[in-house]
Amino acid sequence: CPNHVTTGLGAWQNEYFAKVVGADSVEDYLKAMAARIPMGRPGLPEDTAAAVAFLCTGDAQYITAESMNVSGGEEPH
Repeated sequence: CPNHVTTGLGAWQNEYFAKVVGADSVEDYLKAMAARIPMGRPGLPEDTAAAVAFLCTGDAQYITAESMNVSGGEEPH
């Protein structure tokens, strides 16, 4: 489950949530959001791709029906 992944397509989400939480700007919203993530930054598409690539290897052959959080340490609720 990716969380807060930075993409061009997700820009509208950032604008929407900045308004919802009453942030002064999208940049302020993004800074506050990044501060809640233990790794200190939103995810990148490459972070999600790396998790998917691992699941496609033989090392993941015994993993079934699981949800993998790709969240930089932020616990989704």
